[in-house]
This record gives sequence, C-alpha cells and structure tokens, in this order.
Amino acid sequence: MRRSISKLLGLAAATAVIAIGVPALASPASAATLTAAPAASSGFDEESWGYYYSKYYDGSRAGARGSVWVDEDDRLHVQGRLYDKYSPSRLCGYAQFKFETHDGDENYSWARKCGTSGYQRFHYVADEIDNLQVRVCYWDRHDAKKTLCGKWRYIYEVESDDEE
Repeated sequence: MRRSISKLLGLAAATAVIAIGVPALASPASAATLTAAPAASSGFDEESWGYYYSKYYDGSRAGARGSVWVDEDDRLHVQGRLYDKYSPSRLCGYAQFKFETHDGDENYSWARKCGTSGYQRFHYVADEIDNLQVRVCYWDRHDAKKTLCGKWRYIYEVESDDEE
C-alpha cells in the first residue's frame, strides 16, 4: 500500500512539473520530449521510514528516520539521520540495519551518534536484498555493547509475485 501511495505522489509531482513547463514550450515536438523525460527519471520509488526509537533511558531516546529506494542497477539504498538528544555522555545513539537476501543470508551495518547536538547522516548500498530491517538502540561506551534497543522494523520488503 505504501508503495502505491509513493508512486502516486511521484506521478503527481511529475505531472505538476510537466503542466507548469508545457505552456512555455514553442512546439508540440518539444512537449513530447518533455513528457518522456520525467517518466524515465522517476524510476526510483523512494519511501520514507521512521521515526523509530530506542527504549527510554532517564527520559531520553535515540531516534532515526530516513528513506529507502532501489536504483536502476537494482541496488538497494538506505539513507537517513540518527539523533541522540539528552542522553548521558556514556550512551550514544545507535542504528542497526539487517540486510537479508533471498537465500536467508544476513549482513549488518550500523551508524552511531555520540553527543547531544545535531545528527549523524548515514547511507548504505547493497545488492540482491529481499528485506531490510532497522532498529534503534543506545551504544554503551563503557560496556562496549548495544543496550535499550527498540523493535526491529521492516523498512523494505520485496513483493512476492506468487499467487497460489
């Protein structure tokens, strides 16, 4: 359902660009070229995800949000920002990403943000991914481990064509 909404919003944006640009064109041949260009460039079906949070620690939580899309080479991209506000200095915001292939293999990536000002950007690219999950935790610098993790959340899943 979210994919359909994203595609519909992308189509609406492309239509608005065309509607504004078409009256300024001099010939119908140029209009046909302009109409074809947005369709070719709107191949990315970008979806937003988040905010997702860690569990509370003394009134503070780490949080992450971002977007996910597949490029023209079928590579999965996930990007976003990790926030860590009002936590003690020993805790850092920590976002963990689980990339799953159709064979069931799993690979992990992570981003960490220490300090309460600003945010940490992240961007990961992976090939042949069927599912991507994220969870937000704290990283305890003294114990060197994840703690106070939120739930795993699916932010990308390949749609199955099986109709049985």
